[in-house]
Amino acid sequence: MITHRKLSVLSSVLGATLLTSPAFSQASYWPSTSAYGMPGLIDMPTAESLPDGQLVISSSRFAEQQKTALAFQISPRLTGAFRYSVLNRWASIAKPDVTHTADRSFDFQFRVFDEGQYTPSVAIGLRDFIGAGLLGAEYLVATKSVTPTVKVTGGLGWGRLSNTDTIRKSSVDQGGTPNYDQWFTGPVGFFGGVEWITPVENLTFKLEYSSDQYHRETDDRNVFDRKSSVNIAFEYTPIENLQLGLYYLYGSELGLSFSIAVDPKTTPFKNASFEGAPTPIAARPANYSTDTSWLNVEGINERGQDQLNQLLNPQGISVEALSLNGTQAELRFRNSRYNASAQAFGRAARAMAHVMPDSVNTFVLTPMENGLAAASLTVSRRDLEQLEHDIQGAELILERSTLSGAGPMPENAVTAQGLYPDFSYSFGPYLNLSLFDPAEPVRADVGLRASATYQASPGLSFSGSVRKKLTGNLNDAIESDSELPKVRSNSALYSSQGDPALEYLTGEYLFKAGRDLYGRVSAGYLEAMFGGVSTELIWKPAQQNWGLGVDLAYVKQRDFNMRLGFQDYSVLTGHLSTYFQIAKEYQGEVSVGRYLAGDWGSTFAVNRVFDNGWKIGAYATISETSFDNFGEGNFDKGIRMTIPMSWALGRPSKRDYALDLNSLARDGGAKLNNRTPLYPIIEDYHAPNLGNGQGRFWR
Repeated sequence: MITHRKLSVLSSVLGATLLTSPAFSQASYWPSTSAYGMPGLIDMPTAESLPDGQLVISSSRFAEQQKTALAFQISPRLTGAFRYSVLNRWASIAKPDVTHTADRSFDFQFRVFDEGQYTPSVAIGLRDFIGAGLLGAEYLVATKSVTPTVKVTGGLGWGRLSNTDTIRKSSVDQGGTPNYDQWFTGPVGFFGGVEWITPVENLTFKLEYSSDQYHRETDDRNVFDRKSSVNIAFEYTPIENLQLGLYYLYGSELGLSFSIAVDPKTTPFKNASFEGAPTPIAARPANYSTDTSWLNVEGINERGQDQLNQLLNPQGISVEALSLNGTQAELRFRNSRYNASAQAFGRAARAMAHVMPDSVNTFVLTPMENGLAAASLTVSRRDLEQLEHDIQGAELILERSTLSGAGPMPENAVTAQGLYPDFSYSFGPYLNLSLFDPAEPVRADVGLRASATYQASPGLSFSGSVRKKLTGNLNDAIESDSELPKVRSNSALYSSQGDPALEYLTGEYLFKAGRDLYGRVSAGYLEAMFGGVSTELIWKPAQQNWGLGVDLAYVKQRDFNMRLGFQDYSVLTGHLSTYFQIAKEYQGEVSVGRYLAGDWGSTFAVNRVFDNGWKIGAYATISETSFDNFGEGNFDKGIRMTIPMSWALGRPSKRDYALDLNSLARDGGAKLNNRTPLYPIIEDYHAPNLGNGQGRFWR
């Protein structure tokens, strides 16, 4: 489900920002993508990869078929894609009244060999390997550039690419189950083609021989007349990140396509910066004074806070507490602007070097998130003075500094006045969006929302939100056919009866249970469908690249009208989780426990985390529930994406938008929606995330 705050990502970020920004310059859009959204010719694949980390959003249409895909270059060699296909005129014997089929599928392609001077690149791929199998195929393909403007491709295909009328047994009855036993088995077909960058600027010509017989669409359903195996296409790239295609396929059909490429590594405003300049380091003289008598000046702590706030407030940082002694000072600060934690540390350190008396040699910088001390970075003032203009300064400053869990507030610390209690509120539109269910590709509710938060003291807050739907069709969502308790699949009833609705009303306390232990207790109406008590404890040493967590909740199911009442169903749910670094930029998470429907199982997630805050990943939940009882899909799976607004806007911002491309609200493997999970609060200030963004320390 994509929540209400995500509309601006799709419209503003991917639309206006990418297509109209004059400063936008992406990686080369060579290679191009096929009608399936993966690197390819027209209908056939090639052995190429997208630029590392690149996203491609594409859509193609021909012969009553429309395919919309999101492809991602997971690593330099591995490409993955999620695709939603609408197949019109797709009646079946079992359901003769059905006029179309909506199919969701996943692809993987791995480039085994790189292209050499005399040898081609070689890749192996799986098409629609987790889905209903309607488009299922496997292939081995090779691609070679014979001139700077001409590439040739040849490959062997199985399944739909076998160049036969053989139809594999589909897994429609268990949609989402990989058919391992059918991969690379049965008849083999040949496909190939050529791609030519024409002398006409930005125009490419493609010619291919297709091994897809389209047996289901032609012989079985007469969707179109397949007269030839030869396809041709012209593709035009008006700007570097946009591709338009015109196809003539199978001797009888015209087709159209477009693709938009997005590079998470590169901001659309890479040639411009809207950041304010940081405070320069005020270096001490060689014979600086070591006198500490300044500590005896009345109100010295308050004066230090005022001076720091004068420098830091315009930069989106404010003092929460300050502790002073003769040679060391600890600053506890709020960071409301920088999603790169290294940049927040760097700005705070510069201000300290500008304000602190000469005798203070050590700065302890402790960011506070929701009243929780996330970590402490101990920095040498001498290192700041020496490395500010060093070409390796970003690497060396963190190498010489010490990252640790934050200890208790120092006894001589003085807390800034006026921070607590604090009341904030918001009012505006909301959009609740559901994508890609089998009956309807897009469902949405639109309305107005009012939210408020009362921060009573550090870590203790009370918050609530009410909404009024104006229009929408989420109440038409299909109901799950699982035999589990309806913990998520009754979402249509919550949409239709919860109007107006109390979305949540909670009290929450975040606390440190030890130097490396972080805790949370929440109580009330925790989310749209459940209320009760939820607890969480995370063990995560700041310098360690892995951590452990446990969460436990006792909740009751809320009434469909989303007001104060509850239904009879209650459950004790909880999980043991581990968070770990797989490799640079790749992080994993494994949770084992009991879900809302009472089923036991495990959730596996892998994310690629970019230095600028982009996060793209996939997850799957497998529980003890049998396929027959689970219902459509068999196990929960999806793609998650977090887009930092600093990337889209070209200026620092802690705001981001999280998209969860999960087509159905399933009952199996369903977790409680914790609004304030602990790990995301602390992870940006811990290893490895702090080191990933180390280059921003001096910005």
